[in-house]
Amino acid sequence: MVRFENDCVDCGKPCFSSCPYLKVPHFYCDKCKSEVDEGELYEYAGEEMCLDCIKEELPVVKAHDY
Repeated sequence: MVRFENDCVDCGKPCFSSCPYLKVPHFYCDKCKSEVDEGELYEYAGEEMCLDCIKEELPVVKAHDY
């Protein structure tokens, strides 16, 4: 999920809507809720997840199964 948060740097000036720190996108995995870097969320099964959580969801295929 993407949440827009206030990342104020306390510059001492009044906050304006044009401030780049007022609404900064933060990316969180829908499953583990941890924050991930931009571009590292993947849509899977209707959710936005980090790669580690997607790996947990996928079945593992092993050579001895064949």
